Amino acid sequence: MKQHSYRRQPRKPRLTRITVPEGVSPHVKLVFAEMKRQNVKYDLVEERSGVLRTTVKAWRHKNAPGLTLIEAVLGSLGWDFVPVPRAEVLPEAMRADLAEVAERHGQTMTKTIEGLISIVTGIHDGAAPPLPPPVPCELSELAEPAAAA
Repeated sequence: MKQHSYRRQPRKPRLTRITVPEGVSPHVKLVFAEMKRQNVKYDLVEERSGVLRTTVKAWRHKNAPGLTLIEAVLGSLGWDFVPVPRAEVLPEAMRADLAEVAERHGQTMTKTIEGLISIVTGIHDGAAPPLPPPVPCELSELAEPAAAA
């Protein structure tokens, strides 16, 4: 008979501790979901985007991001924040042309407009946009400057 040990079994280390918060706007959920999926730490997001770590963390509970901040953080994760018009706001002639294209390719109007926007903005031009390189920094630069004598 095999004996069972009641000792705590060692756990596998988690790749990330980032969780997707509830009760926040969809674009904030996207930020945290992408950070978790890409296993990107807050420090790296701060380095790439220029948005303070504490600011991003505050989005979980009390602060809502402005447009420039959310664009910067999403950009650091390889995403573009692009408004997409609904079919109802397009001119009638354009809507008719797009409906014809959608029907010809067996797509919905929404998918056709999304595809058009991605082509026009260059989002899917075959290559992923490059991430900004990390900024080199010496420890001496971080220290307090010595008082001038």
